[in-house]
Formats: sequence, structure tokens, C-alpha cells
Amino acid sequence: MKGDSFGKMLGGLFRGKTKSPIQQAPDLSQPVRIPYGAFRFKVEVPKGVEFQVLGSTDLKTWLPLGTEKAATENPEYVDSTASRYTFRFYRVVVGEVLSRQILGYAGLTVPPGFSMIANPFRCANPSVSALFPNAPDGAMLHKFDNQLFRLTENLVQEAKWQNPSHTLNPGEGAIYFNPTSDFTVVNLTGEVPHGKLLNPIPSGFSIRSSMVPQAGRLHVDLGFPVVEGDVIHQYDRDQQKYLIHTYDPARWERDPPVIGVGESFWVGKTSPSNWIQEFAFG
Repeated sequence: MKGDSFGKMLGGLFRGKTKSPIQQAPDLSQPVRIPYGAFRFKVEVPKGVEFQVLGSTDLKTWLPLGTEKAATENPEYVDSTASRYTFRFYRVVVGEVLSRQILGYAGLTVPPGFSMIANPFRCANPSVSALFPNAPDGAMLHKFDNQLFRLTENLVQEAKWQNPSHTLNPGEGAIYFNPTSDFTVVNLTGEVPHGKLLNPIPSGFSIRSSMVPQAGRLHVDLGFPVVEGDVIHQYDRDQQKYLIHTYDPARWERDPPVIGVGESFWVGKTSPSNWIQEFAFG
């Protein structure tokens, strides 16, 4: 949401209330998703300061989740209703001052077999050992090396990743293999990237994802730079097969590829380009 729209919404939300003496934007940190349950994070405000938490599932519409008074310095906020949502985002307001960050989580359901996944958050440690700490033995993560033009493989053995420092950052993508016979949920948490976001797309094949955790039509809603001759290979997790979307303006107008939060895809690009996404919040 643009800063001016957000400011108008806040004006109505807080009209008639006393302004907080705090002028500095509060910081949010240490997001944690409890599996299948609550989401918590730290609100860095002084003791005694009142703050309101706003929540969203699309980064466009924000609703107040509650108002609290900090019982201690830098208190924790816990959303006990988080289990109802696959993904959710959070912002804090002190008076009329917005937090510097938007934090959030995404619960990615991975079926038995293969999925194409992405990490849509900036986080302090984007390594596989931190992102997927409970992956079962036999789980694998494949990334595509654009220089060597081949897939790399990272395997879990004896509850440890072979390459624990392997990273997965916003805009990248990977193929995840779930070796079990059960559907499992991978919980990813962190800060929503914002500003002018640049995701270089090389010619030839690569794996990419949206740098903003929003779902939508790839070229219209997410702003992917597609031209004639480009091909998108989207993996259908349920059918365990690829869906091929060769760019055709008329066909994509009727039936474009729709990308979910935390989903990556193969790109076959005729020439290099930059995928630019601008996400601003005031």
C-alpha cells in the first residue's frame, strides 16, 4: 500500500485520539511462527507506551487486531489467531507513527514429492538450516546454478542438511522434495521487502519468484517483464507435473499463470531483463 493511502486510513482510524509523545517509528523484530499455531514478534517500544497492531493477508487491506500497553520495555506481541491463516502480515502504530517494518509469516503446504517454493521474506539467517530446521531425512532442495547451467542438490541426512549454509533469498526459487507420504507445512517468517526491488532475469533458464509476498497474475499483478517467446514452467504440486505457459498476449489475457505466495517457477527468457517491483509503505 502506498504511504499516502495508508496515511488517509490512519487519519480516520485515530481521529479524536491523543497523539503519543513518541515520534520515533517503532521497530519490530524476532518473528517466530509456532507450528500450526500462534505468531509472535517483539515490539521495540518503552514500557508504558500504548501501541496498536494492524494485520493484513494481502498487504493492501489492513485491520486493527488489538491495542496493548507495553507492560515491559520491548514487549512481545502474540497473535493467537494466526492458525486460521496460511499467511499474515503485521504492522504496529504508536500514536500515528507507523513501524519501520512489516513482519509476516507464510505456511507453505508441501505434498509428498516435489514442490517449487520460495522464501518471500528478508530474515537474519536465510540458510536452509534456519529456514527448514525440521526437514525429514531424505528431504532435498535443488537450486539452479545459472553459471554452470545445472541443478545443485542439498540433502538431509541424520537430521542435518549436507550444506547447512545454503541460502534461499527473496526473488530466488528452489525445488523442494518431501520424501514422506504426508502433507507437511513449512513455516517461513521475516520482514516484507520494500522499496524498489530489482530481480535480474538472465536469458535462458532460471528459477525465480516474486520479491513481494503477494499472490496474483504474473505479468499484471506481479509486474513480471514478459515478451514474445518467453515461457513460464509452473509446477502443479497436486498433479506432480509442469504446466507450460508460452507467452501469448491474447491467451494470457484469458488464462495467465497465477503465482501464489511462496511459490517459484522456471523462466525461459529470450533475452535478459530486470523484474522490478515497487512496494512502498509510509
